[in-house]
Amino acid sequence: VIADLEGGVFINLGSAVIMPEVFLKALTIARNLGHRVKDITTVTLDFIRQYRPMVNVVHRPTLEGGRGFYLTGHHEIMFPLLAA
Repeated sequence: VIADLEGGVFINLGSAVIMPEVFLKALTIARNLGHRVKDITTVTLDFIRQYRPMVNVVHRPTLEGGRGFYLTGHHEIMFPLLAA
């Protein structure tokens, strides 16, 4: 639930269009309803850098606080490294 994401992590694994849009809209709705969702960490993992995930997952959601990361590489290598 996006409204409870304060202090949490959102991972976008390989979606270049739909998930970044849905995430940003859900986050905006939660914030407009008064939920404090500012200190979050967002991560996008993808094979190539795309504009929409960079802006809608990494940059915009963390403008008011938090950190955003864009990791480029193969999912089968990069995703397990998050747990290492």
